[in-house]
Amino acid sequence: VGKMSKRYFNVVNPDDIVEKYGSDCFRMYEMFLGPIEQGKPWDTKGIDGVSKFLRKFWSLTHDDNNTFTISEEAATKAEMKILHTAIKKVNDDIERFSFNTCVSGFMVATNELKKINCNKRAIITPLVQLLAPFAPHVAEELWNKLGLQSETISVHKSTFPETDESYLV
Repeated sequence: VGKMSKRYFNVVNPDDIVEKYGSDCFRMYEMFLGPIEQGKPWDTKGIDGVSKFLRKFWSLTHDDNNTFTISEEAATKAEMKILHTAIKKVNDDIERFSFNTCVSGFMVATNELKKINCNKRAIITPLVQLLAPFAPHVAEELWNKLGLQSETISVHKSTFPETDESYLV
């Protein structure tokens, strides 16, 4: 795999990717490619996986008609375990600048929550806060739909979630 170069006609214009997939998807795909300190081949084939993840995350709070639905029920222990496992994974990986494994942690949590059809506010709200540095536009949109803009004007000014170890036992 060679470097991108106009001479080799292998340049990918980021504006085209953003237009097709959105800036959040592009941003997360860049993080998902691998460790930040290593060079890596850039290939648009893998961006579909990140796009599917963002759609699946969105579908945690939206039904098939794209109507926002959120449950006010209390979260179960299993749901809290999924949430706090994701919080621990993302917080630990951020400290090590391992953004690629943060993205995979989001994917795992989203898949597990989707399997059990969880759309509870107690789970979704911290997940949106956790996702905010990675997909700021999606997180801000969900934050507003959750009605939380009155508490803090933006998800980016809210308190970042911390792990409750008691749910990980």
